[in-house]
Amino acid sequence: MTHAYNRKAATARLSPDPVCARVPESAGEPYSPLERAEQLGLHVRYAELSDSWAWWVPSRRLILLANRLTAVQERCALAHEVEHAHRGDVDCRAVEHPAAHIWGRRQESRADEAAARRLISTAALEAAMRWADSYEEAAQELQVTEHMLRVRLRLHRRDLECLDTLRIAG
Repeated sequence: MTHAYNRKAATARLSPDPVCARVPESAGEPYSPLERAEQLGLHVRYAELSDSWAWWVPSRRLILLANRLTAVQERCALAHEVEHAHRGDVDCRAVEHPAAHIWGRRQESRADEAAARRLISTAALEAAMRWADSYEEAAQELQVTEHMLRVRLRLHRRDLECLDTLRIAG
């Protein structure tokens, strides 16, 4: 397997699911999408991708990463594609069905949400948001893209709303 994420290099380069469904957060060590890809038996390779950061190729259990990414972009793209693999997502463009584009958008949203939960723990999110002056600053601290940070913030707000609903109903 080709090396896809190096924590030391990243630090050096750094300048129908239920609404309340959760991906477990790991305690201790930060989530490593490369380690998860290895656990799932996935192949990770680099390629010249001009229109995307990464691709999941289900028929080959292969993740292609654009070779032009920063360490943070690579980490987030790999986490997203690993979630496609974990869920068994298929290439909806190859499916001839009127709703294929809707299925594709759902797969993308779910992969983003699961990746954001794995990349950013609740404790780390809350800590960064207490002092950060911008999304950019918080994203740098958390070693994620601003997109992943915004996805995680949306999920966090939704989780809090679910807790409020449970308190009212319980």
